[in-house]
Parts: sequence; C-alpha cells; structure tokens
Amino acid sequence: MGKESRKTSETSLLTLEAICDLDSASLTEIAEYTGIPVSTLHTHLQTLQQMEYVIREDQEYKLGMKLFHLGEKARWRDDRYQLVKEKAWELANRVGEEVNFAIEENNRMVIVFDETTAPSDEGFQVGRYFDLHSSACGKAALAEFSDAKLERFLECRELTAHTDNTITDRGDLRTELKTIQEQGYAVNKQEELEGLRAIAVVINEPDGGVFGTLDISGPPYRLPDDEVTAKRLQSVVSEIESALVSESES
Repeated sequence: MGKESRKTSETSLLTLEAICDLDSASLTEIAEYTGIPVSTLHTHLQTLQQMEYVIREDQEYKLGMKLFHLGEKARWRDDRYQLVKEKAWELANRVGEEVNFAIEENNRMVIVFDETTAPSDEGFQVGRYFDLHSSACGKAALAEFSDAKLERFLECRELTAHTDNTITDRGDLRTELKTIQEQGYAVNKQEELEGLRAIAVVINEPDGGVFGTLDISGPPYRLPDDEVTAKRLQSVVSEIESALVSESES
C-alpha cells in the first residue's frame, strides 16, 4: 500500500472515530473536531455512507449498524469464548454480581462479555475499553507481562488518573504488580470509576499465554472480602483452563 493510500485510509478511520466520539455530528462539527478540511471530509463521508459505515439523518452523520455487525463478528472470533460466557453467566447467578470477561488488545482491555442478573444492566459494559493500570482486569493482565514488555508499556503509556485512587506512579505500579503475582488476583479499588470495585483473575492458555481475564465487580460495600471473591473466580477459572486444555488436545 502506497503512502497516499495509507493516508486515505487513516482519514476515513479518523472520521469514523470522530463520529463515535461526538455521537452524531454535522460535516462542520466533524471538520472542527478532526482538523480535516471540509472538502476532503465530505468526500470521505460520502464513501463511508455508500459503504454503509455511516448514515446521514437531519444533516448529521451517525455510525451505521454495519459496524455493529462487524463488532459482533470480532466478538465471536474465537469459538472458545462461548465456554467463558457460559461460565461467567453461571458465576454471576451464584454471586449476584456482575461478571466480566475481558481481553487485552493494543495495551487496553476490552470487555467481551458482561454477565449480570439485573436485566437493566445487561451488557452495558460490552465493548468498553479500560486502561491496564487502572482496572482489575488490566492489572491482572499486566502482571503477566514479561519484564521487557512491561518496561515498553511504561515507556509509551501515560498512567492517567481517572480517580483519586488511580495508581499514576510507575514505581507504585510495579510494586502492585508484584503483589498481584504473589496473591494470584488483582483488585481495582475504585481506580477506574468512583463506586466501582472489582477483583480479577487471569485465564491462561494451555501454553501459558494469557487467554483473557475474568472479574467480579460491584459497589465496595457488596465486595468487602477480596480473598473470598478471588477464590470464587479462581475456581471457575480452573474449570475454564481445564476445558481449554481438553479442547487443545482433541
């Protein structure tokens, strides 16, 4: 792909991300947000509209449902995710709290499944991104990084403060990761969102790599004992890992 083609693709993708950030927006608003000239932007929006990635209503552009279709394809790209979803649902019913399955991609965690017994909350976190340093699932994944990979991460990523509890010092994060390695689980002490506590455990691939993470989250007053919650997670994770081994051997 030539330089011009890469630039064209980048402009189209930036346009999609801008519409996502703005929810819906006019041509002028997208141009102001992105800094892309109106004439150039108009051409890209026409193409995106023709390809059904965006729609236009009342002079505003919105994301098209084709992206939802592609997202669902990505969500089910690994057949083994179904096993995790079933186990997460069973655990959510036992503990009466939200259970999430997340994977690490491009130095962020993304929620693949969000199982809960509350119909009003069903799936509200699916597709949501979390920073590695401020979430239980992220810190659990970070604790599995090699020393070299962790240092590369710390060199290129800012440890943004989302709440007063967020770890923003690299030395403090390293200490936290050592604790996670020793105890076998990670805790989010309202570091990502005020009023949200979570405990996460890594799910390992048969070869030892990280398949994903499983966490239980809820208000702090409903998750007072980290060890009890962690043991519930570890029991389910052991079942999942055994099933993954059996599948790899079949």
